[in-house]
Amino acid sequence: MSAFEDIRELPSFRRAREEVIPREVMGKILEAGRHAPSPGNVQSLEFIVVEDDTKKEKLYRATDDERVEQAPTAVIVVSDIERLGRRLGEGAERQAYSESATAVQNMRVVAAEEEVASVWIGGFDENVVNEQFSVPNGKKSLSIVLFAYTDDPVYVEQRFGMNEVCFYDEYSNQINSFWDEPGWRGVREESRIQKKRARSVMGLFRRKLKQLL
Repeated sequence: MSAFEDIRELPSFRRAREEVIPREVMGKILEAGRHAPSPGNVQSLEFIVVEDDTKKEKLYRATDDERVEQAPTAVIVVSDIERLGRRLGEGAERQAYSESATAVQNMRVVAAEEEVASVWIGGFDENVVNEQFSVPNGKKSLSIVLFAYTDDPVYVEQRFGMNEVCFYDEYSNQINSFWDEPGWRGVREESRIQKKRARSVMGLFRRKLKQLL
């Protein structure tokens, strides 16, 4: 499966199998998160890997998501906000969320390649997580990602087509539904191709017409 297909079909789960994810596999997933693009190359992210059942119960209390207790492995993504702020100044927290989101997506893509389903939890009680997992002051818990093998993967359906969310050159220039497909190559290129095809058809029509006359 290509990376493009992995992104289009990132599996989530409602029920997890009782199967441990090998450390080698989790190592690849974490490396993907560690190599996410970082604002100013500060590389502010740190990862807390949670496998202990007692710890996962505490994580469940912070998220109120039953899948936390089912998943064999959870990862808390933490950002060193203070270090990021020293480099970037104002807006460091916003940049931290961007870095975290990119890392989460990287991890989810690599997890899918390893046939591991994943769930991204963005809404949780940060104070509970910080307290229960000893996150130091100046650092912020930004995301929680659950990883599990599942027999019933869940795939998110896209609510809008490409023609509804993509514009060319400016917001008001919405592309036509004709290009609402994975192979969309841009309005200008498609327009050029269609004009070329139209000229070819017209040329064929003229030749046939001359033969008849």
